[in-house]
Amino acid sequence: MKKQGFLKGSAILLGMVIITKGIGLIFKMPLTHILGGTGMGYFSSAFAIFTPIFAVVVAGIPSTIARMTAENYAFERFCNVRKIKRCAMLMFSLLGIISAVVIILLARFLSTNVIKEPNAMWALIAVTPSIPAATMLSVERGYYEGLKNMIPTAVSEIVETIFKLIFGLGFAYLVLNYAKREYYTTGGCFGQYCHSLDEAITTALPFITGAAVLGVSLSTCAASIYIIISGKIHGDGINKKMFSQDMITDNSFSIMEKLIKNAFPIAVAALITTLTNTFDLISINSCLKKAMLADHTLFSEFVATDLTRKMIPNFVYGSYSGLAMMIYGLVPTLTAMFGKSILPSLSECWSVGDKCTLEKNLRGMMLITSLIAFPSGIGICVIPREILEFLFSGRANEIAVSTIPLCILGIAVVLEAVTIPCLSALQTIGKLSLPVVISLVGGIIKLSLNILLIPIPEVNIIGAAISAVISQAVICIWSILALLKAVNIKISIKDIFIKPFFASLLCGAVARLSYDISCKYFINIVNFRIITLFSIFSAVIMYVFLLYLLCVMPKNQIKALFFKKTLKNY
Repeated sequence: MKKQGFLKGSAILLGMVIITKGIGLIFKMPLTHILGGTGMGYFSSAFAIFTPIFAVVVAGIPSTIARMTAENYAFERFCNVRKIKRCAMLMFSLLGIISAVVIILLARFLSTNVIKEPNAMWALIAVTPSIPAATMLSVERGYYEGLKNMIPTAVSEIVETIFKLIFGLGFAYLVLNYAKREYYTTGGCFGQYCHSLDEAITTALPFITGAAVLGVSLSTCAASIYIIISGKIHGDGINKKMFSQDMITDNSFSIMEKLIKNAFPIAVAALITTLTNTFDLISINSCLKKAMLADHTLFSEFVATDLTRKMIPNFVYGSYSGLAMMIYGLVPTLTAMFGKSILPSLSECWSVGDKCTLEKNLRGMMLITSLIAFPSGIGICVIPREILEFLFSGRANEIAVSTIPLCILGIAVVLEAVTIPCLSALQTIGKLSLPVVISLVGGIIKLSLNILLIPIPEVNIIGAAISAVISQAVICIWSILALLKAVNIKISIKDIFIKPFFASLLCGAVARLSYDISCKYFINIVNFRIITLFSIFSAVIMYVFLLYLLCVMPKNQIKALFFKKTLKNY
């Protein structure tokens, strides 16, 4: 088994995320066209309830196991490394099964009384098989990450995404085609008489959504099966000679106690972070209803379509969460991989007191995160409608709802993308409660601002984006300062933040100008998607050129991505 350092591990995980997000977009684009804003409302509502439960059960597993594995491996406690994995698999798998059963039993109550959308019940039930599968998958991923082998995580993520595309879209299309055949044959759909095909599809949307979510769940099952079989075939690099060096293992109950002790604060932090989606679910719909009562003309343009006023809040929420928030989540997912990749190295350096390597890794993490976060966020700010039309053309109403919120969310993209690796680093060095406090304060700010801003008719759904920016700003600044204080290091604000920000501003200006100029002269000749790609490509070229001029990436750091000899210094 080959180990990777921070940069090489980050490169592997970054490549994985780019592939999986690309496939994920291929999944989300046709799915959004099938479900529309209403169906995406069911989809997002189910996941908004499911995600906090998932966070409690699963979120703390990979980092906890990675940390414990890395620490024991550093002290050559190889038998204990294997025992940690066995205990974790037993304990967390059982917890996953119990959680899945509880959600199934409470699905009707949650959909009716919490989501306040009974049609979301089928999607909520369909998502439950992924919980026990995800616990097993997370144990395996955390184990190999702790051994500094990111390949199993990367490949299993790709496997999961491919099966999500196949199963998710496949099941959705099967149910959609079934609904159409039933309408043409009987004039009804799922036991309800329908006046038109559009009404039949609307009636079938809860079941189409549930089918798509079931496909997502089965993809997690497929990934867990893959990583377990792959581990049996390729092994973990611990041989008999290494076992013979240390045959002593900790008591199983003490290992489980330590797993719970370390995983619980991380799970709570993840729970609070994911609760922001639940806060949106709980607050956005009710606050939009208040805004519509205050101004009866609000969203009146959508009533002319197949929507009734009662359906509009779910439609607006589904458009915001399914389009704007989906794009918003792409970049933080990328930068989260740096936190995941650096975790084993940080654990090892922290446990043996190697402050020099710890400092270099943290600076490298912050720099690379900034280099990705700033241009991505500013790019989203300057061409939000163009990005939405590129991905979801044909969904004009959903795009109209999402454009301004996405523009504002571009700022939050930068903040959250920088924050996530910092919170992971804090957890890794033992500051387990601090990320919980930071995330909790941010969540309270977001919920409070949602309740304050969204009921204002002139603000409406835009208030959710504004609250996300303000809450993320607090979380970002607090987490960076807390991390620097905890490890007692100083960083160059100019090199890590100001230079990438300046280059990104010019990069965004190039994207906007190149798009506007190209549209002026070539819109009748060239497809708008090609113009969008050209403007993004022009901006990237400008960004790379500016980074070179500003000397943001020294030659030895670039070489570290490719040559092992240099890599050892990072």
